[in-house]
Amino acid sequence: MFSFRDFSKIPQLSQKIPSLWLTATRRCSSSSKSYQYLSYDRDPAPQFFSEKIQNLLKSLTRLDLDRIYRRRTVPKNKVEYKFLTTEHVQKEIEDGLRRARKLLQMPPVVQVKEAEIRVVSRDPGLAHLHESNLIFTDITYGLDDFHRKIVVRKVDGSLETVPQAVRKRLNQLYFPMEGRKIRLPKMFEPELLRKCLQEEKYEFILDRLTVQFEPYEREFHEISSETFLHINGTREFDQLRSTRHFGPMVFFLACHRLTDNLLLDSIKRDFLLNAVEVIELQCLLNNHPLPAESHFRELRKDHTDRKVTQLTREIEEKLGKTEEEFKQDQICLRILREFVKNNGQKKAQLELALQAHEEAAEEKRRILEGLKTAHGIN
Repeated sequence: MFSFRDFSKIPQLSQKIPSLWLTATRRCSSSSKSYQYLSYDRDPAPQFFSEKIQNLLKSLTRLDLDRIYRRRTVPKNKVEYKFLTTEHVQKEIEDGLRRARKLLQMPPVVQVKEAEIRVVSRDPGLAHLHESNLIFTDITYGLDDFHRKIVVRKVDGSLETVPQAVRKRLNQLYFPMEGRKIRLPKMFEPELLRKCLQEEKYEFILDRLTVQFEPYEREFHEISSETFLHINGTREFDQLRSTRHFGPMVFFLACHRLTDNLLLDSIKRDFLLNAVEVIELQCLLNNHPLPAESHFRELRKDHTDRKVTQLTREIEEKLGKTEEEFKQDQICLRILREFVKNNGQKKAQLELALQAHEEAAEEKRRILEGLKTAHGIN
């Protein structure tokens, strides 16, 4: 099923429509000139969708239910109270975890795709039959928007495929997506986007970005790149933790070997295992050997067979870590030291952070051993 639009009957609209198509293109192109964004040198999709990379990204995101289900300023923000049995409570918890994992579904990271502009045919006999171009759109339901057939019959009689900006506008016209605007939202203009970044509205920018653009569009890559680099500069990584955007951000930073600030943040927050996962991710994405590979094998061993008494569990809860987690941290520290020594770009800051963490961990471990001895626990 095809539909076409003849703008020659409406002179004023026929003059405005081409300019509207170009507006979004110019704004986005002007945005791209305002900064140098980092692009992927190859298609990142195969690596991003690999099972190993996905498991690392999900672990790094850290599923925090309090943050995922925090109250937001939205129209349907309400609290519902229920009287439940123990079995129903357990079911609600499982359903909540399932919904939380769904909410953390990451936007895909794929290469930029541009609609190919090619001449389908040239027919001089149709030249100047109309004063404006005629656009024909296949409006069959269920087709992929990127591959939907959209062609333009130009005034000179030639039939061509349309550029990406026109394709997107026509798709939104016939199959509107909720929340997406035909015109580029003003917040993505260079000055206003810069203001949003300065106000550290990172999640708001990325949420709006995923609605307005498809992951394969150049504008999506440009704006997300600028946002990730700004977060890396301010070190406000925690704003995106337990959101769907944390994984793509870490993937972007690891691909371009810009993980030093993220490692510093992870060490200061006592997320040593996450810091090691960042190192593993960076090595996998850049085909580098793992530092201290034997320690990585030690981390993957199963230590769930340890018998823990109720008293031991209470002592460990007070300190915030179990004995196995203290041992795990020691292995992580060895991996981090090896990586910082050979690959760290901010060696001094990282070494100081590791030293401070090691001293704090050693003090906690001494307290743990002292409490166990005082209570007669071997």
